[in-house]
Amino acid sequence: MDGTVAAQEVEPEDPSEASPSTFPETTNFSMHGMEEAEARKIAYNLAEMFREIGRRIDISNLDGITIAWDYDKALAELDRGYQSVHVLTRTTDVGTGVAMTPSVLRDGTLKSHILFHAHVANFVQSEDVEDIKFVLHTIAHECAHVEITAAYDKCFPGELLRATHATLLHAYHEQVFSACWDEYAATRISGTIGYDPMPGYEETFISVLEQIDDKVAELVKGFHGRTPEETDAFVGSVFGAYGTLLKFGCYYLGTLASVGRKGDPGEKILEALAGSWLRPYFFRIEDLCSELFETFGRWSDKDGFEAIGNLIEEIVEDRSMTIHRGSGGRYGIYVHHINANT
Repeated sequence: MDGTVAAQEVEPEDPSEASPSTFPETTNFSMHGMEEAEARKIAYNLAEMFREIGRRIDISNLDGITIAWDYDKALAELDRGYQSVHVLTRTTDVGTGVAMTPSVLRDGTLKSHILFHAHVANFVQSEDVEDIKFVLHTIAHECAHVEITAAYDKCFPGELLRATHATLLHAYHEQVFSACWDEYAATRISGTIGYDPMPGYEETFISVLEQIDDKVAELVKGFHGRTPEETDAFVGSVFGAYGTLLKFGCYYLGTLASVGRKGDPGEKILEALAGSWLRPYFFRIEDLCSELFETFGRWSDKDGFEAIGNLIEEIVEDRSMTIHRGSGGRYGIYVHHINANT
């Protein structure tokens, strides 16, 4: 089956509920690669979960929900409401992505659309409690992204999907601070709904930290700077590598904060950070994200977000290259990484 199931068809909201849900009753489920009866059953159960989570997380800006066995195709073909050369793809370098909440434009209004791999969505029919906990937490995390995006758009209307970056360097800068902030806030909002993701985030962060120096070294060894395009790609890759490291740190830090453990990362993380160049940056980004969260949805300027980007750039300059900015968005770099001349 390739079609839609309207929320009204699966279960109505009970008007007697003391805490009304923010789940939009007009939400459609786009179901791909399954029989109609199965699709309706999955949509029915998912709608119930979304309604319950919508009592704790504001998902009033939800555009729709797509469930697909061919998840990669669903991502690539999602109608985002505008023309873009960027094709949505799942995470594959650190784990494998099974859910995503990209922004879309509908009649000029920014909304969020949630996509799930059908394997995960199908857990709603499982008799295994751990499967149910997993899908519940996955839904909560993606719902948190809906709330985060709406809050940012309310404070800074017209930016997301509708504004261009002043310079390419700032595009790298903003991509990284957006990813770090979004995952910190999403994990802090979703917390341990369903199950506690902290052990998994801890393991992933430590793994990425152990690999980061070798990964950047390989980027440096492969860089020759023969053309501006090659330089741009190299700089973007280095920003991306360090940004990915801090993004996975933010997954962990947001979850820590959700259970009241800010500043207390635990023995495994402290051991991994002992003697590491990352240690001071780790606690600085925790403070920056925490400060942003304390004024969630009431931001009068972007200084707090830019501070995260500045921290990433500080790491790039400290560890790999000096960036010299010129006029008109032009820039030059001097690579001082230990592998620059090997």
